[in-house]
Amino acid sequence: MLCCEKEATDLVEWIDSMQEPYRQNTIAWLRIYIRRPMDDLCSDINTFLSDLDPVVREYFLIHTRMLLKTAVHYFGVEDWGQYAPMRGNSKASYGMPFHVG
Repeated sequence: MLCCEKEATDLVEWIDSMQEPYRQNTIAWLRIYIRRPMDDLCSDINTFLSDLDPVVREYFLIHTRMLLKTAVHYFGVEDWGQYAPMRGNSKASYGMPFHVG
């Protein structure tokens, strides 16, 4: 079942926007949950998400997006604009630039 193509594509875009070795570290972290080799990142994430109960899938996506947004903020190769997790909160950003790399 391929019901989660958009979500999988979004996660892969976030992952691919990270610099190495952070990108590979993120993939290794996902392997813990997916519990299978990830030869095709988008397809494997899609299959994993499709196999989850809808409530569990939504919970996983909410927390994974939050984690990836923060990771991209610090380890990303491009500016994610409105998706930067701390934009507009100068106390939280500690003056860190939004474009890393």
